[in-house]
Amino acid sequence: MRNNKLSFKEKAGAAQEECLCFCEEEASREAMFQAPIELPEGFVVDPAEAVANVTWNADSLSCVIERCFIETGPEPDEIGVQFAVRLQGTVTLLVSVSPVRNQYGQGNGSVSVIRNAEIDQVVYYSDEPDDCPDVSDITIENLVVVPPFYGSPLSVTGTIVLVPEPDQRSYVFTVNTGDSTVSVIDADVNTLVSTISLSDIPTDLGVTLNKAYTYVLHRNANLVSIINNETLTVTQTIPLAGAPRKIQFETGGEFAYILAGGSSIYEINISSQTITNTITVSPAADDFALDPNGQFFYTTNSVIWVVNKYDLNTGQLIESLSNFETPNLIVTPIIGDFAYLENGELRPNGVSVIDLTTFSESSRINRLFDGLITIVFSADGTRAFFLEPYFEAFPENLTVVDTAQHTFITTASLPGVSDLAVTPDNQYIYAAQPDDNTVTVYRTSDYTAVTVIPVGAGPSAIAM
Repeated sequence: MRNNKLSFKEKAGAAQEECLCFCEEEASREAMFQAPIELPEGFVVDPAEAVANVTWNADSLSCVIERCFIETGPEPDEIGVQFAVRLQGTVTLLVSVSPVRNQYGQGNGSVSVIRNAEIDQVVYYSDEPDDCPDVSDITIENLVVVPPFYGSPLSVTGTIVLVPEPDQRSYVFTVNTGDSTVSVIDADVNTLVSTISLSDIPTDLGVTLNKAYTYVLHRNANLVSIINNETLTVTQTIPLAGAPRKIQFETGGEFAYILAGGSSIYEINISSQTITNTITVSPAADDFALDPNGQFFYTTNSVIWVVNKYDLNTGQLIESLSNFETPNLIVTPIIGDFAYLENGELRPNGVSVIDLTTFSESSRINRLFDGLITIVFSADGTRAFFLEPYFEAFPENLTVVDTAQHTFITTASLPGVSDLAVTPDNQYIYAAQPDDNTVTVYRTSDYTAVTVIPVGAGPSAIAM
C-alpha cells in the first residue's frame, strides 16, 4: 500500500469535503439470491431430478469509489487512505427449472421467472482510486432447487459472484532492524512491492499457515504487530509482559504461540487477534518448539542442561530430558514426529534427533556445526536447511538434510545470510543478508544465485 499519510488538519479538511470515515464496512465479493417459482396449475417438478439454470444482465450495475481511512501503524496519527470499491444497482436474473411435467408424468418442459437482485455493497478495498471491476465477469454459482414446504413455493437459491477472488499472491517478508520496516517481496516476479513502516524495531516474524497475516515481533518493545497480508498494513498490535523471542503456529491454524521473556508462552487466537492464554515455563527457556500433533511444546535451557515437555492445553510439565550438554536451539517440522536439538558444551556442536513419540534421542545428524543460526524446514517436511555463520575460511555454511534418514545431502555457500525461507515447491531459497540490505534468491538444484533484491536496512529475519 502506498503510504498516503495525512496530518490531522488535512484529515479534518478532507472529512468535511468528502465525509471520510474508517474502512469499517465488511467487503464481500458475493451476493446471495432466492427466486420463488410458481408452477402452472396441474404441473409438477421433482426436486430430486430438477435442474436450475440462470442467465443474467448486469447492465444497471455501477461502480462507486469511496475514500476512507485505514490504520497503518499503532500510533493515533499513523493513518493512511484507502479506497472502498462499491457496486450499486440491480442484477436481473432469468431463473428457470426443468423438467416440468403434468400430473401424469408427461412432458419435459421448463418454467422461468425474472428476479431482480438489488446490490449495494463494498466488494473490496484498493490502493488505487480507479480500481473498478469488470461487471461482465459476474458468474452464478451454487444453484440449488429448494422444494416447496409449508405453503412456500418451489424456489431456486444461488450465489452471484460479483468479483472473482484474486489470484493469491505469494509474498516474502523481511524485518529490517536498521530502519524499523518490513519489506514485502512479490515472489512471482521477485520485486519489492511494499515497505511497511513500524513504530518499533522488528526482530523476528512469522506468517500464519493460511498466509492471511504476518506476525512481527518487537523484542525491545515487548510488542507484536500484526500485518494483514491482503492490504499489507498493520491492523493490530498486541503488548506482552516480556520480550518476544520466537513465534510458532500450531498445525490447526487457530493459534499462534510466542515465547516471551524466556518464562512465558503466549497463546494468541488468530481470528480474534487476542491473547487467550499464558503458560509459565520454568526454568526460563532459551528456545521452544510446538509438537506437530498440537498436543505438546518443548523448551530448552542451556544453563541447567534440560529439555522440558509441556502439555499445550494445560501448561503442565510432563517430562524432562537432562542428558544433553547446553541444549539451546530446538525445531520441529509441520509434519513429522521428531525434533532437531542443537547441543554441545564446546563448539563444534552436534544436532540430536529427538523421537517425540518416546521423547528420547533416536539418532544424531552425521555432521558437526559451528553454532547454528537457524534450522528451516521445507513446506512438505522432506528437507531441513541448517544455517551456520559465514566465514570466508569456511564458506560452506548451509547444510541440507534429508529428514527421512536424518542425514545430510549437500552443503552450499550463502555469504552473509542471517535467515532463510524456502518456496513451497522446494525450488528456491530466499536468503536475508543484513550487511548488504538485500535478499538473494538461490536455486536449490545447484545453490547458485538467481537474483538479488534490495530491501530495507538490515534484514535480519525472513518468512514466506
